Amino acid sequence: MFPDLRRQTPDPALQQVVDRFYPMERLHPTNDGERYACYQVLRTTPTNEPALVIAAYTDRSAGAIRVLRRTDSGTFEVADDSPDSWAFSGTDCRIRIQDLDFDGQPEAIVYFVGVRASPGWVLRWDGTKLLNLTPTKIDRGRESSLLLSPAVYDLEHTGSLRIIAAREIEPPGSGLSRSPAFVYRLGPARYEMEKGILAVMGFRADVDPRGNVRVFGLVQDSVPPWRLRIINGDRSGRNRVTGATIRINDQEVTGPWIVNERTEFTTTTIPSLTTVNHLTATLTGPDEAFITVLVEDSTQR
Repeated sequence: MFPDLRRQTPDPALQQVVDRFYPMERLHPTNDGERYACYQVLRTTPTNEPALVIAAYTDRSAGAIRVLRRTDSGTFEVADDSPDSWAFSGTDCRIRIQDLDFDGQPEAIVYFVGVRASPGWVLRWDGTKLLNLTPTKIDRGRESSLLLSPAVYDLEHTGSLRIIAAREIEPPGSGLSRSPAFVYRLGPARYEMEKGILAVMGFRADVDPRGNVRVFGLVQDSVPPWRLRIINGDRSGRNRVTGATIRINDQEVTGPWIVNERTEFTTTTIPSLTTVNHLTATLTGPDEAFITVLVEDSTQR
């Protein structure tokens, strides 16, 4: 479920602009090698030049976010700074731009990359300042994100996109996970926790079935019945598989008589699960066809 956070190749000229606004008054790198910056373009001019840029900065420990705006003269200025009450921590950063609520204005997901997890912040530009859409908790008087390594999914094919993230970092060698993933949906002010799940995974029809294998663990307090929920294709009805056979621990859970090109959603009961489970998907259909699979339990969290 974790997002691909490989560094993208930046535009050298725009990267220089971003680097020039590194907030030395807030971050304290000991040398140039500890100065990290990443950016994405939020708005462009009619001639397709960057008009509004969101940039994140770290000093290998703390972080900051700035919005840079192009002036009429073509130079950039700081349009907004993240407040000190937002606590960022990471050794590096990545930014993804996506219209999460389909209103034509993109949101930014800013990842502060860590060794074992990357806290994510969901932010919206309202024309004058950054709005925080992130579910947070208060830690020593500052807000920290509840979204660890968040990924975006279209689980309902209507309304805003969901965000799925781990809730806690499990210590190495802890055995069974005590922290399931959580699904968040956009509420009136920010993303809110909707439900807990055991696993989320995506499968494509153009992948050899031998490669369409995922492993997931059983949460310690998980209560049956367990359910397999399948979302076929996208919200426009395209990219649907023509058939899908799902097996968990070599036991067939659903087949093409249930999941085919006429199926948008389906939910099936899983007879049993073990501590560690192997799920295999055999799909038919066009190469670009895909399904999203959720494993849910009946635990109230």
